[in-house]
Amino acid sequence: MPSPYNPAMDTHTINRRKFLATTTAVAAGALALPGVTRQASASTPTPGTSATQPGSFDFIHLTDMHVTTRRKGDQGYRKCVESVLGMKNKPEFALMGGDLAFDGLYTPKAKYVEQVRLYKEISDSLGMPYYNCMGNHDVLGWSGRRKVQATDPDFGKKYIMDALQWDRPYYSFDHNGWHFAVLDCIYPTQEDHGTGYEPRIGDEQLQWLAYDLGAAGDRPKVVMTHIAAFCNRAQIRGDPEISGMPPGIVLRDTAKLQAVLERHNVKALLQGHTHRPEEYRWRGVWYITSPAVSGAWWAGDFTGAGPGYTVFHCGADGELTWDMLPYDWDAQLELDDDRERERNAKAHAKREDQVRLRDLERAVH
Repeated sequence: MPSPYNPAMDTHTINRRKFLATTTAVAAGALALPGVTRQASASTPTPGTSATQPGSFDFIHLTDMHVTTRRKGDQGYRKCVESVLGMKNKPEFALMGGDLAFDGLYTPKAKYVEQVRLYKEISDSLGMPYYNCMGNHDVLGWSGRRKVQATDPDFGKKYIMDALQWDRPYYSFDHNGWHFAVLDCIYPTQEDHGTGYEPRIGDEQLQWLAYDLGAAGDRPKVVMTHIAAFCNRAQIRGDPEISGMPPGIVLRDTAKLQAVLERHNVKALLQGHTHRPEEYRWRGVWYITSPAVSGAWWAGDFTGAGPGYTVFHCGADGELTWDMLPYDWDAQLELDDDRERERNAKAHAKREDQVRLRDLERAVH
């Protein structure tokens, strides 16, 4: 069984001269409709740049696993892996979208260490390379509610990176003529309690990304971040009081990231964090938030979506299509999960009412 992929082996070399010489075409965008397989248009080769002919293959995007024994989340993740292994067309690798462990921010270190161990053990059983992305809950202790001292040698991102043989928190790699970049959006800040974080890529990493994508030339490109650049939370809830960029939910530097993605003709930005699948297209880039593997943190589907993941199909013509797939898992709530039971009951009642209203409205005809 192969070990977890080591990003250091395939970190893409940045070629500044090639970046400065490269221009790319950006296609016009349109709003995506949810629940439908979508396709990104093929790249138009730019004169003066070289490209490796892309191949055809599938990969999967798993995000927000929150691996834990609480609510039998580790068993749930194993069911997700079984679903992937049962696919007729086997994906060649997995992009892991962050929040791999249930929590390093608020739980005791020993519990966090066990969660990381379980994540690695279960992910290894996929039998394919997987590429990790940093989520906010993967970081040890960057919170005022921390259960570990700031002087702990594993404080911050160190422990999970060491445990998963993870050379650097952001990196890129090529696969069969396609280029992939994995970003780290958990940006350290100094708070009254000590080290905290905010959702930000940061100027240094954005500059790295710009030259990295430039060096990739005309290869079709996919980028992954944990926290979303686009999230329609306010519109989904129909609540004008919710900010369009709610703190902690979307990146602080979305506009800067968006500009880099657009000028390098990136096919899609893969997102997680909100546990709500969304699809949004703007200026030729598709912003795709996959379903959470854990659903609503292994507590059901009250967010509007149950446990699931996304399978992507990369074409030899540079086209990208995908399907969001559920897998079979029922929430295993614990004795103190009264709030989650109430939320699930409300969501179930709303779905039943929708069926009732639909049947009533159809009966008129």
